[in-house]
Amino acid sequence: MPWLRWTGRLLAGLVLLIVLAVVAVYVVSSLAIRRTYDFPDSAVSAATDSASLAWGRHLVEAVAKCQECHDGDLGGKMMIDDAAFARLATANLTAGRGGIAGYTDADFERAIRHGVGRDGRPLVFMPSEAYGMLTDEDFAAMLGYLRSFPPVDREHPDPRIGPVARLLYLTGKFPLLPVEITQHDAPRVPRKPGVTVEYGEYLATIGGCRSCHGQQLAGDANPDAPDITVGRLADWKEGDFFRALREGRRPDGSTLDPSKMPWVRSGLMTDDEVRAVWTYLRSLPAGPAKDR
Repeated sequence: MPWLRWTGRLLAGLVLLIVLAVVAVYVVSSLAIRRTYDFPDSAVSAATDSASLAWGRHLVEAVAKCQECHDGDLGGKMMIDDAAFARLATANLTAGRGGIAGYTDADFERAIRHGVGRDGRPLVFMPSEAYGMLTDEDFAAMLGYLRSFPPVDREHPDPRIGPVARLLYLTGKFPLLPVEITQHDAPRVPRKPGVTVEYGEYLATIGGCRSCHGQQLAGDANPDAPDITVGRLADWKEGDFFRALREGRRPDGSTLDPSKMPWVRSGLMTDDEVRAVWTYLRSLPAGPAKDR
């Protein structure tokens, strides 16, 4: 029957198109994943003095919130294990088996501030777009603290990127390779702490706020991370912001899910740091009305 033949041909054509599309997605994304980058060695060395190590601990635990992804002992953990999406485990940042014992300070700098491994290839889902702005002083302090952390023996499988993650990456909806969006030549002027817009912007950036809430902090990067500009928080007061970060509570009494908003870590920031971030957020233009 003619219509059966045409139906069969149509279905075969659709299957062929799907196969070709999947192949194209894998080929193009694989080229990006296997690309190599060459960043020169940094002259920054790990700090060793007690004051810097204490500051590094604060940066790691309260500002950068490294344990949110790398686990409390910094030994790394499985973040995503879905065949269709990806299998991603975070790195063991200690000197234990499976960790970074062989990493030089320059290797660490390329990984943290550029999102590139020792082989020159992109690190998957490593938020270098946030840490790229770390000042030399702060990076040295963080590195010194990480170097002092007790070793943990924990090995993780290599990442596997599934078709869904690859497609979302190619359509700009998933930051699979942050090396591509990192400002590698970011100006790194000496840190100037204070309750200022400038310092609040610095803390919000290295604290990963943009990684979840979008580059304009208007909630355009993650459905679980809304607009945090005055477009949505117009009625919030400074005290409301403190309660959100310290207690995980919104002004209406509802709670923030700590698995989506790491308020437990953010709440460890000092009062002046919280006020600086608040000052910065209040300086931003409102996000699009649809996100309010």
